[in-house]
Amino acid sequence: MVSPLRGRPDIALVRGPETRGAMASMPLPPLGLLYVASALEAAGVRVVVVDAPGEGLDQAAFLDRVRMVGAPVIGLSGMTPMRDRIARDVALVRPLARKIVLGGVHATRFREAALEEFPDVDALVVGEGEEPAVALMEWWAQANRGAPPPGVLVRGQPFTPATPPPCLDDLAWPARHLVPHARYRYLFQTRPRFTTMISSRGCPFRCTFCDKTVSGGGWRARSAGDVVDELEWCQRTLGIGSVCMFDDNFTLRRKRVVSICEEILRRGLDIEWKCEARVDGVNPELARLMAAAGCRTVAFGVESANQSSLDELRKDQRVDQAEAALAACTAAGIETVAYVLVGIPGEGPKESLETLRFAQRSGVDFIQFSTLSPFPGTELYEQAQREGWFRETSVRNPADAEERRATLVPPGWTEAELGRTLRKMYGGFYLRPGYLAKQAIRARRSGTLPMRARLGFEVARWYLRNGAA
Repeated sequence: MVSPLRGRPDIALVRGPETRGAMASMPLPPLGLLYVASALEAAGVRVVVVDAPGEGLDQAAFLDRVRMVGAPVIGLSGMTPMRDRIARDVALVRPLARKIVLGGVHATRFREAALEEFPDVDALVVGEGEEPAVALMEWWAQANRGAPPPGVLVRGQPFTPATPPPCLDDLAWPARHLVPHARYRYLFQTRPRFTTMISSRGCPFRCTFCDKTVSGGGWRARSAGDVVDELEWCQRTLGIGSVCMFDDNFTLRRKRVVSICEEILRRGLDIEWKCEARVDGVNPELARLMAAAGCRTVAFGVESANQSSLDELRKDQRVDQAEAALAACTAAGIETVAYVLVGIPGEGPKESLETLRFAQRSGVDFIQFSTLSPFPGTELYEQAQREGWFRETSVRNPADAEERRATLVPPGWTEAELGRTLRKMYGGFYLRPGYLAKQAIRARRSGTLPMRARLGFEVARWYLRNGAA
């Protein structure tokens, strides 16, 4: 249950309804908003979170809920691929608030251009939002006296960047009491009641397509004790059985991962979890320890099984490392997920199908094949702009929410060929009879059959709608 709040709150942090696909039926907690909410609460600000996907609200019910809350300030967050939904939600809530503030990747990357794009937004929180959000509320309470605080961008006012918090252990944990955790679902959860966590911020690697706008290239990590304290609190207070660690790279420092796993085992904490890792970050010994400590799934940015493509993307990893990491996890009883890109410059349809064959023989459990849509400001984005490689296309995978998206169409590709190749790769991986039988057995044993069946339905519907390969 969401904790009640007597009287009118000072701010409502909101997320509008999902409209399509698996995301609508399997909402994740709004972790960024919950971190901001916890910082605001610690500063004495009265906060409500209205999470339409988590509360099962359609657009009309979402508006009724925001109206009933009656907060004078409304805060939203969003990434650039969600800009249509940001615009929709801002327009919906504008008549219900005196002030609207937007944070997240899109606001941080585009700054003044984002203010122009969303004229109904009064201020942006740029960068990691906890401290700037608190300072903004204080600034507004003081009738905008002086310049805006660091990390806050207001039209016609000077802007000063905020310094990211150097010690993540000092941050309050996300305000999970403000949302209905019994309603959240995730494809890779292995037990009832699910939440998300983050144990580090930032990424020191140099992939040409990846956005590091908010947390930067410096890696900051929480201590093992703080991470396991939060896991234990989630289990004992909320009854959480399954957690997804959403770090960009959970295994960057193996010594820290070992400490987290050993602390979980020392406390006898019975909780299961998933994490994201680079293929050079997991070896057989670490995989066995992670499995013993409750790790059930690891997701890897494999991207391609062609070394020239990995070099083009500056992944600083090798194909044989991907093969070894997948094998190590499989041997330890950990499910694996691979993220793969289609349409990498220098790689044609034939080379992409080599990655499909790698996936088929590697034993990986799940794959997300995606066309390339590099974030603005990244090296690959700038190259694509110079070379004229961007197209607004309808090519999308089963998880993409947008009807059309800015897609890389480099030499050797057409929009039609991207669509055909994407379909071949999904069909060639997921529609194998042996694979389907194995996954059905695993899903039944883990109790995840209904969720995985929904995903299978979405993939099958997408596959059929996209015609013959």
